Amino acid sequence: MKKNLLISAALIMCLMFTSCGAGNVGVSSSPKKASSSVSSEVSDKSFGDSLDGLKAYMKKAAGFSGTPTNMRADFIGAEKGIKYIFSHNGKNNVTVELYSFDTSNLSDSAEKVIDSVKSDGYFTIMDKNINAVMSDSGKYMMIYTNSSTDDDNKAYDKNVLELFKGFKA
Repeated sequence: MKKNLLISAALIMCLMFTSCGAGNVGVSSSPKKASSSVSSEVSDKSFGDSLDGLKAYMKKAAGFSGTPTNMRADFIGAEKGIKYIFSHNGKNNVTVELYSFDTSNLSDSAEKVIDSVKSDGYFTIMDKNINAVMSDSGKYMMIYTNSSTDDDNKAYDKNVLELFKGFKA
């Protein structure tokens, strides 16, 4: 039991460290401008309503690149989770974690996380606030960080947020 607790604590700490600075979850005061790696013309209709469908959609519509890493999702009550680290007008400046929830069978921890993200824009793990956003469908959660803050990246962040929130809404 101690081993499982230590592994869980280590995974939670890894999540916290990768989520630091996630305060720019698509918030931008700059005018919206098109980015070469974001396509608002890609419809989510041809993608399944699953984490794999969301992953494929965000790769095509938002230009997510690289191979995602599986994340441990059970500690927040999610079914599955993945993480991308990639570059957008920077070097490995974007970190995205995507989680899917079974909304018909939510655990207490999942309900707590979802309610907190919906009302406050973050959830708390080990006294650390993790900024996140829920999709409009309520089935998916995204933790998003972009360390580049120039106007193009701010516009990219805003478009990523819009694409994510609207998936299967």
